[in-house]
Amino acid sequence: MNRSATLRFISVLLVSHLPGPFAQSQDLVWDQIHSIPDSPFSFTYNGQSSKDLLSDWKREEGSETLPGGKSRKLTTYEDSSSGMVLQYDSTEYADFGAHEWVLRFTNGGDADTKVLSDVWALDCTIPCEATEDLTLYYADGSEGRVDDFHPRQNSLEVGAEFEFAPNGGRSSDGVMPYFNLSFSGRSGLIIAIGWTGQWKALIGRDQGSRLTLHAGMERTHLKLHPGESIRTPSILLLPYSGDRQTGQNTLRRFLLKEILPKPGGRPLQLPVAASGATIGFSSVTESNQIAAIRNLADKKLPVDTWWMDAGWSLGGFPMGMGNPDPDPKRFPHGLRPVSDEAHSTGLKFLLWFEPERVMPGTWLRENHPEWLLTPSNLPPPLEYQKDWRLLDLGNPEALDWVKAKISRDISDYGVDIYRHDFNMHPLYYWRTEEEGDREGIHEIKYIQGLYEYFDFLSRAHPGLLMDNCASGGRRLDFEMMKRSVPLWRSDFCWDPIGGQSITFALSNWLPVHGLGAVSADAYSLRSGYGTNVSFAFDYYNKDAVFWEPLTSGIEEYRMVREFFFGDYYPLTDYSTGEAAWMAWQFHREDLKSGIVQAFRRQACEEVSLRVCLQGLLSTSKYELTDLDTGEKRVESGATLMSEGFVVTRKTRPSSALIRYRVVDP
Repeated sequence: MNRSATLRFISVLLVSHLPGPFAQSQDLVWDQIHSIPDSPFSFTYNGQSSKDLLSDWKREEGSETLPGGKSRKLTTYEDSSSGMVLQYDSTEYADFGAHEWVLRFTNGGDADTKVLSDVWALDCTIPCEATEDLTLYYADGSEGRVDDFHPRQNSLEVGAEFEFAPNGGRSSDGVMPYFNLSFSGRSGLIIAIGWTGQWKALIGRDQGSRLTLHAGMERTHLKLHPGESIRTPSILLLPYSGDRQTGQNTLRRFLLKEILPKPGGRPLQLPVAASGATIGFSSVTESNQIAAIRNLADKKLPVDTWWMDAGWSLGGFPMGMGNPDPDPKRFPHGLRPVSDEAHSTGLKFLLWFEPERVMPGTWLRENHPEWLLTPSNLPPPLEYQKDWRLLDLGNPEALDWVKAKISRDISDYGVDIYRHDFNMHPLYYWRTEEEGDREGIHEIKYIQGLYEYFDFLSRAHPGLLMDNCASGGRRLDFEMMKRSVPLWRSDFCWDPIGGQSITFALSNWLPVHGLGAVSADAYSLRSGYGTNVSFAFDYYNKDAVFWEPLTSGIEEYRMVREFFFGDYYPLTDYSTGEAAWMAWQFHREDLKSGIVQAFRRQACEEVSLRVCLQGLLSTSKYELTDLDTGEKRVESGATLMSEGFVVTRKTRPSSALIRYRVVDP
């Protein structure tokens, strides 16, 4: 984003929200943004600010037009005295008015560079009126709790500043790396940070009422060796016109269209999976996995994937992490017989891996200790990790080994969906024994290696879908979303209230995520609906009572699953309490239809709930069908949005699933 692109972006944002004459005169808006920097980033080099340095560095620009209405611009700055080269790589998405960029620093000289520090991939000040009502919306991250992704908001008063950073080095552990700044409810700006490590953001309003935005890696203070190259977090700025929820849906649409992977060049297809994890991770064997798959086929359960989770390696889960091969006693022929059985019944094969964690006494620990990072300064809650090790993806030999090993396993085992877990807090491994002038280098090289690993697997296996778990939803930044999808959004699982609350909260930020259920009643099943599902039942028991109700529930889910990819609207307040109703709407304007889900929880006294829909065409007629009772009604979009309709459920807990569609002649 060069100066003109930055000015154009900010002017569009300001024109859309400033009242009165500001909205009528773009020239006045341009007058207000003369202080916007030439590039929306900053750093310190050899003790000097980039704002003072870059004008003296040699500058070159190049650009290209990309498919799909995108354009890319590469601006290169070079310091001839030290050999430091900066590349500012920006992409503009014309359909959304969005801008994404990343910085790359390279030592092109034959000696170490000077110290590079305080690198802010985003450093931008946006002028705004002192009377402007600015509200910052964001969300907690995942911590394996019922309130994972809890919605948050703060008023940005003059002088206020808010600081954000994740816990322990995973990008959405504790806080999500996505923010929505609403300007008086008329327009706004989505800010997203693409870094699968320890990022930091400062968002505030200075005494001049200007909006200040800073984001980058939490700590950088380093020299680069000759030929060494590093990258920064990537930044996404996505402006929108309308209320806050319009912004959330703009983000959902953008991620679906521009960011999320499309394996094999096809639209994203997520699994409806049967998981055999009910017997315990380390109890899986070749024989019981094959028996369960055959029972699925005999019962004609309408799933499309067999989900084989942790525990198959020698030593089981978690103590076998670092043993890269299957347990030869439980899997004497490897894992191929399991995938062959799944494929013979028409199922895809999903297989779990956790290549980054290394436990004591394992093959990697004994044979390649030089590839492993040791933790230090673990806080008291994490002291149990002191004997764990981290496979250093920043080590070229370790990275080459794991790329080749896992790629070979994917081929040999017949894997269709690769499930990548990561149950560690890597920050305390990255920061071990860093030299004073190399602070941050372990993290940077590790994250670069992580991206190279995923990109390599994608190239080597073009149709492979990759899942990103990380203790359930703790690596959900948009760089990781480019490469993978969160099929397991939180380790707080199977509880219906938790499922409802997480769907309510996370759907504001991500268009794909899922859970599933372990009980076959409608309330439990619907609490786990999403863009994907995993149902964990005792498939080893052919005579169990769940087969029929689970089949009916999956058939219902398949009828409505397409709507979870649409726009999202909360219809009630957020709550994790047992005495609440909770409801939301998923709307597909392209299909002129959608669904409403409503849940009366076990301690809720109110029999009925009135909900007002959103996003409809006011002049169109909509037919609503209650999928439980079969009751139908027709109302105008205007009535459904202003007066709404009443959902009644006399038992508790209970759920409602209502489908609507346009029925205009």
